[in-house]
Amino acid sequence: MSTSRFIRYEAHITGYLSGFPDPASKTENRAKNKVENNPYPETYEQSSSHLRVALSLLSKHRIPPTPINFRTGYEYVAGGNKELNAAFEKVLNGVEAPSEQHLWEIYRQFFVQDDEAIEQMRQELRRIISGIQGEVGRSGGSVSEYAHVLNSFAEILDSSPSPDVMHNEVQKVIDGTRSMQRSQRDLESQMNSVLDEVEHLRRELEQVRAESLSDALTGISNRKAFDAALERVFQACEEQDTTCSLLLADIDHFKKFNDTFGHMVGDKVLRFVGATLKSWVKGKDIAARYGGEEFAVILPDTDSAGACVLADQIRKAISSGKLKNRESGESYGRLTISIGVSQFRPGDLPADLIKRADEALYTAKTNGRNRIEHQL
Repeated sequence: MSTSRFIRYEAHITGYLSGFPDPASKTENRAKNKVENNPYPETYEQSSSHLRVALSLLSKHRIPPTPINFRTGYEYVAGGNKELNAAFEKVLNGVEAPSEQHLWEIYRQFFVQDDEAIEQMRQELRRIISGIQGEVGRSGGSVSEYAHVLNSFAEILDSSPSPDVMHNEVQKVIDGTRSMQRSQRDLESQMNSVLDEVEHLRRELEQVRAESLSDALTGISNRKAFDAALERVFQACEEQDTTCSLLLADIDHFKKFNDTFGHMVGDKVLRFVGATLKSWVKGKDIAARYGGEEFAVILPDTDSAGACVLADQIRKAISSGKLKNRESGESYGRLTISIGVSQFRPGDLPADLIKRADEALYTAKTNGRNRIEHQL
């Protein structure tokens, strides 16, 4: 291995390090589709109104207006994150008063859940890079010394040396060559170890990234992943002249169900619906928790007719499920779901497709629930 190759390794790994997301960038997720570098693009009037309402909300529930609690309250009032709103409402509407632990868990989940893991990886890579630099530096010194030995030997050969001098200089070259071999072997071993460590960290980073795009309760994609996937599907529709459809689903009477049996059972219902959706989507289809008791399914290369067929299969699968208490055998009753379907139109924005699916869902609700409605 040459020193230049080791330097290229170092440059590659340093570049990999520079591509890690900065923990501070976590706060930018909320406004990614609106303002790239500002998570709060509201006007003075809007932000002033959010501030007053957030403080009033915290005061109403006797929540200390600390920076952490205020930020959660502000996000809730702004309404930009349905998952945060659902989690915050669950705490606000609980039997017990909001506790410091509950509030911290919400803040940690939506604002700092990945920061510690990523920062730990950054520190680990800094340690690796320092080790590489030191090893390459030592190898560079060995190369320089070896070159000096060879140059000296070449000069002596040009001067017709005596046998004794020749013998001594040859021994120096042999010793220098062995030293160089050892140095290169040490560096090669160090580099192999470094590459193993970097690969391990890469896998950990992929896991953190996957977790940041998954809904913690149901295990399917979360709203952040849904928004990104819909953008990609729309781009493909425009570039390849294809179509796609969207399902928006809402659990019927979920609040009443939740109030009757409690939040623990409500969570089980959400997991059941998430698992059912996951079992029915195939290939490039994407199932996501849209927020609260709402779910979404993105169907690339699917028209509204095909989407309605799948939606009805999902509806029947959920309504035929039997939910009961495993210990007591108590039945939780029949669970049903309403679904709205919309299809991509040329010139659509993602918000247009979502709006039509939401309107179709509203129609399904007003027409009796446990049914499918669609808008082309």
